[in-house]
Amino acid sequence: MSLSPTLCTLLKDYRVWQNTRRLRIGERWVNTDRLFTQSNGEPIYPDTVTEWFAKFLKRHDLPKVTLHSLRHTNATLMIAEGVDICTVSKRLGHANTSITLDVYAHALKTKDSDAADKLDAVLAVR
Repeated sequence: MSLSPTLCTLLKDYRVWQNTRRLRIGERWVNTDRLFTQSNGEPIYPDTVTEWFAKFLKRHDLPKVTLHSLRHTNATLMIAEGVDICTVSKRLGHANTSITLDVYAHALKTKDSDAADKLDAVLAVR
């Protein structure tokens, strides 16, 4: 899967920060193959990320949403921007496009309305 240049930069910056942390704590660092870890290098538990996210939202007075809802937002935005359904499905890790079509039918209805408007503009008598 391709990553945007912005995301690559953010991940590289994070890795630099993490390496600085690793050097600072020395032998107490636990080497793993993970990018996102506890402060000592050990793997983090998935629930930890969920807790961090909830605290972040509260600290910044943002609406309460779940990490999973961000996944839906991501997919809906890709569809709204015209990314083909096969690509959206693959990026989401769906086994087949029918799953994506079922879950994101609401976003596709908007695209259908756009298609009708564009066709109308092409066929309009001038």
